[in-house]
Amino acid sequence: MNKPKSYQTYRFIKKSLLTLLMICITLTMLLPYLWMMSSSFKDSVSMFDFPIRWIPFPPDFSGYQKVWAENSDFIRFFLNSIKVTALALCGTFFSCTMGGYAYAKINFKGRDKFFMLKLATMMLPAQITMLPNFMIFKWLGLLDTHTALWLPFFLGQPFGTFLMRQYFIKIPNDLLDSAKIDGAGQWKIFWTVALPLAQAAVSMLLFLYFVSAWNYYDGPLIYIRSVAKYTLPLAVKFFTNEYDTNYTAMLAAAVSMSLPVIAVFIFLQT
Repeated sequence: MNKPKSYQTYRFIKKSLLTLLMICITLTMLLPYLWMMSSSFKDSVSMFDFPIRWIPFPPDFSGYQKVWAENSDFIRFFLNSIKVTALALCGTFFSCTMGGYAYAKINFKGRDKFFMLKLATMMLPAQITMLPNFMIFKWLGLLDTHTALWLPFFLGQPFGTFLMRQYFIKIPNDLLDSAKIDGAGQWKIFWTVALPLAQAAVSMLLFLYFVSAWNYYDGPLIYIRSVAKYTLPLAVKFFTNEYDTNYTAMLAAAVSMSLPVIAVFIFLQT
C-alpha cells in the first residue's frame, strides 16, 4: 500500500534536516584540524590572518624543516612513541580479547562478581590512581622506563574488556558447542571460532587504544625523567619557552603526530 504523499514529503524533509545537522557537526569537528593543517604551512604571522587563507600559497615548509631536519630529537621521540604504542596494543589485544571471552563464555565461580568489580574501576578518575601507580613503579624499579607506560595495557583495560565481552556474548553458544563436539578446547575455540567472528570489535578496540596510547601524556610526564625517552606528546613543548613560541613548528609537529592516527583508521576500514 502506497503511503500518502504528505508522509513521504515529511520523511524527505526530516532526512534532509538530519543530514544537514550531521554535516554541520562534522564540519565543526573538522575545522580546527583543517585550520591546524593549513596553518602548519604558514609563517608565524600569516597564520593569524583573518579571513583565514585555507590554502596557503606559496606554502611555507619552515615548520616541518625545523621539526624533522633541525630537531633530530623529534625522530627519536617518534620512534619512542611507536615502541610504546605497539607494545600497548599487543597488551590490549591479548588481555582484553581473552578477558572478554572468559567473562562471556567460560563459567567459573564468581565470574559476574569479578566482572562487575572490574567495571567499577571505570568510575575512578585516572588522576586518583596516578600516585599509587607511581609508588608501585618506583618499588618495581620501573620509573624512567618505557615499561611503566605500556605495562598497564597488559593488565586488561576495563572498557576494552567490557567491549569484547559484549561482542562475544552475541556469538551463539550452539556454534561453540559444535566446535567442542569436534574436540576443540576453549583455547582453540577462542582462536579459530570466536576471535575471527569478533573482527569488527577487535578493529574498534585496537583503534581506540591506539589513539589512547599514541596521545598518552600524563604517564610520560610523571614516570619519565630522561629527555631521550620522551614520547611525542611531550615533544611539542620543546617548541615553546618562556620567551617565545614557535607556532609554525608546534603545529607542524601536531600534524605529524596525527598522520599515523589517520593512517591506522584508514587501514582498519579495509
